[in-house]
Amino acid sequence: MMNDEEKWEAMYNLKQIPSNWGYTETASGKKILAKKFEFGDTTFFDFNIYRLEHMINLSWEDPENAGTDAYILAEILEAYLTEDVGIDWAEGFPMAFPLELEF
Repeated sequence: MMNDEEKWEAMYNLKQIPSNWGYTETASGKKILAKKFEFGDTTFFDFNIYRLEHMINLSWEDPENAGTDAYILAEILEAYLTEDVGIDWAEGFPMAFPLELEF
């Protein structure tokens, strides 16, 4: 358990995280989730994005599928990047769920 000094230090350090941490900006200026971002000396990866991109590429290569899944996966990826949905994985397939809105 943290003592009061450690709690204060943790809260203080959170204030140093930049507001765009974990985001990238599109050419039109819209903020979306970043696939890879750095904070200090640490690099973070969002493997949901990598996995969805990989699944989309594999879908295009499958002659029986002819990219059918690619359209669905691309919609899921776009909604995830704009934080409209979160992703849970079930048996290797992404299950999108709406994120709760804050009012």
